[in-house]
Amino acid sequence: MKDSFQYLYVSIGTQFSWYLPDLTTHKLDFISSRDFDSNIQYVWAHPQKKIIYLALSDGGPGKKGSYHSILACSIDRNTGEPSILGPKLRVPYRPIHLSTDERGENLFTAYNNPSSLSVHKIEANGNIGDTRIQLSRDQAGIFGHQVRITPDEKTAILVCRGYDSTDTTSEQPGCLKIFDLTDGELRDTKTISPFGGLGFGARHLDFHPSGHCFYLALERQSELHTFKIAEEGISDNPIFIASTLSKPLQSGVRQANSAVHVHPSGKFVYVSNRTYPAAPTNGRAIPNGEDNIAVFKINEISYEPSLIQSADTLGSLPRTFSIHNSGKMLVAANSEAARKINFNGKVTSLPLSLVCYEIEENGKLALKQQINFQDKDQLLFWAGFL
Repeated sequence: MKDSFQYLYVSIGTQFSWYLPDLTTHKLDFISSRDFDSNIQYVWAHPQKKIIYLALSDGGPGKKGSYHSILACSIDRNTGEPSILGPKLRVPYRPIHLSTDERGENLFTAYNNPSSLSVHKIEANGNIGDTRIQLSRDQAGIFGHQVRITPDEKTAILVCRGYDSTDTTSEQPGCLKIFDLTDGELRDTKTISPFGGLGFGARHLDFHPSGHCFYLALERQSELHTFKIAEEGISDNPIFIASTLSKPLQSGVRQANSAVHVHPSGKFVYVSNRTYPAAPTNGRAIPNGEDNIAVFKINEISYEPSLIQSADTLGSLPRTFSIHNSGKMLVAANSEAARKINFNGKVTSLPLSLVCYEIEENGKLALKQQINFQDKDQLLFWAGFL
């Protein structure tokens, strides 16, 4: 579904809503919603058909849950309404991310606890077929967070975040698990883990449209790493490293970046930053940090990213954001309600919200609309143009 006409879909708990974007005003109009009876973890569009795939679970952050599934739905392009194609397909663990190959022949699903990766055949009608592969724990790193297929369809990358150290446990390393991909079959080829994976809290990546590199968001370090893709494979180490933060880390704050998306033009890359308390707050407000979209300009020759803007999302924890295929509009989703101390020292209550921006010619973001969900106490876990 790579056409320029797209709806913006939003999951809050079990509720799946859709909005029509106006590319002149860069605002959203609510259309409708439906309930899927399970928390929606992630959604991916078939590259050729008007079909989307949903990852569903009764679990969530810090909660394994007990009922997990993946589901295919067709999309009515006139109304935006999703219609279930077939029954939910049970999967063994909470599915945290899913994607397809470029031809839409296989569905790849990443799981975080335990870390794993599965491959399902996609039938000719777009429905989800039999399981082809389910990786064992020793093949899947620590805390699988995303699975992506390279544009040439030759390689699958499982992005593994690892864990920070605690008072009682040492740091668990992150990595990129690299697999050769042939006709839906995976062959483990190498693991990319600079410095043994310590200080490498990999979360999400996105490819440059040239196919020559990808940009990897390191959640636990608030960094953006650029990896080269060459004929001989993916580089073992990043060719560029940049902080996604605009200022030094504040006292009492833990920063963690999240989603990363390259602009369709290949000229810019965007990363969301989130602010958490560095220690339990006992009900107190979280000190001021960076809840924003970091905007990077990409050097057209070297592909090096340079930070040019940090656009405030006016909310808390922008876990997810999406760029319209036209390249003209970005919508960020503040995922949790929170009480935070702003730069003036004032405690502010921040609801779940969607924030709409115009993407200007220079790549910078201009705020156009904020949609607040004052009465929602669930997580705004995913949002995207499809």
